[in-house]
Amino acid sequence: MKTARLDHQDIAVLLDEVASFANTRIAPLTARADQPIDADTLATLSHEAAALGILPATDGNDGYALWEQPDDANAMAFSLSALVEIACANAGVAMAWHRAALAQAMYRLIGLAPEQQAPLAMTVVVCGHNGLARNALAHWLQGNIHDEDRMLLSDWLDRRLRHTVVTAVPMWERLLWPMWHDDAIYWQCLHRDQVMLHPCRHQHGFDELHTWQVSAAPETGECLRATPAQMAALVILDSLGLLAISTGIARHGKQMAEAYTGVRKQGGRTIVEHPAVQNLLGTIRQVHWEARTTLHALSQPLSSLSVKDVMMARQQLLPRLCLAANHVMQVHGGIGYMQDCGPEKLLRDQNMLRLQSGGVRDIPLFVQAWAEE
Repeated sequence: MKTARLDHQDIAVLLDEVASFANTRIAPLTARADQPIDADTLATLSHEAAALGILPATDGNDGYALWEQPDDANAMAFSLSALVEIACANAGVAMAWHRAALAQAMYRLIGLAPEQQAPLAMTVVVCGHNGLARNALAHWLQGNIHDEDRMLLSDWLDRRLRHTVVTAVPMWERLLWPMWHDDAIYWQCLHRDQVMLHPCRHQHGFDELHTWQVSAAPETGECLRATPAQMAALVILDSLGLLAISTGIARHGKQMAEAYTGVRKQGGRTIVEHPAVQNLLGTIRQVHWEARTTLHALSQPLSSLSVKDVMMARQQLLPRLCLAANHVMQVHGGIGYMQDCGPEKLLRDQNMLRLQSGGVRDIPLFVQAWAEE
């Protein structure tokens, strides 16, 4: 049975529920920024989110959860706005839910049953071991691959010899990623006990998540030939999710900066009256506006979105959003650098988003290769 499409009133009602859940259940657990949400609490929150329809249900029934209806513009708008709300409360939780929901969406897209027993049992890796394979990925997505591209992709997606960094919840059970095998890109679906795991030290941000170096033999697990359309869908949806989470962090930072500068006094007046602080606040607000405007423009059905446009949005916005997060910390002065205050965590999480899924450094090469076709 096909799920009815959402209208604007439906979105408003659903987002009110998401905002209420984020503000009453997630935000209080992040009141002390130096005390991350533990794995058991995150699992409990995730079950509650699945019961509310924020995360995809484990019974296989379709709804309007994150990334469940990518061909519906309003459903896409809901997914992006929901991630903004969740990330405004806690970016690590938003990242965990984004990747778990994206894994389920990709399973459906490539024709596999999710087989999920818990909301966070699945996760997905979007890219290879480093960067974006320069211009090779863009050529492959457009069906115009060259010999040198094959060499790059075979190294970039070598999951046996090249360790892949996976940042996810500690309780993940299944992993989906693209790999290079037999001169082609395949989807490889793996159980946790089928991969080699090397735990890493805690990363710069995302205190709620863990990181591993992961490798696996190409013959392991379930493998299906990937199509450019499927890979493009993965890159687009993941990039949109990263932008939405980053926008949520920016909103949180803007709120913190506005509240603090309105009460903190220096030289007999609130610091918001000082031109230097006004300059910082102006940039914070402008970058947040840019991110919101871009997300609104990209709230389209998946079939209407271009990989190039979404990648350019990432390359343009994520460094700017990191700058805004740095300004939030500067506005708070010395306490902004303290781990229990909040701005410091926002900056670290924002920096982590800039580095996810190949980072932004290779995006100009990707865009140029796309324009060559």
